[in-house]
Amino acid sequence: MTEQCILYSALDAYVRHFDVAVPRDAVAHIHEDLSEAALTMMQRNMRAHIGTTAELITTLR
Repeated sequence: MTEQCILYSALDAYVRHFDVAVPRDAVAHIHEDLSEAALTMMQRNMRAHIGTTAELITTLR
């Protein structure tokens, strides 16, 4: 779930100095508004790349 598992995994990667990328079309949520908030938080605070799977594959090559 984006608002829990993905958020905390991304934070764990970020504090270990890994680049973070989250394909929004490959994650699930319980509450859509919390999921969007989590994606925004990852993007702003962890400099995460957020996009579709296709966008991330193309962009991060």
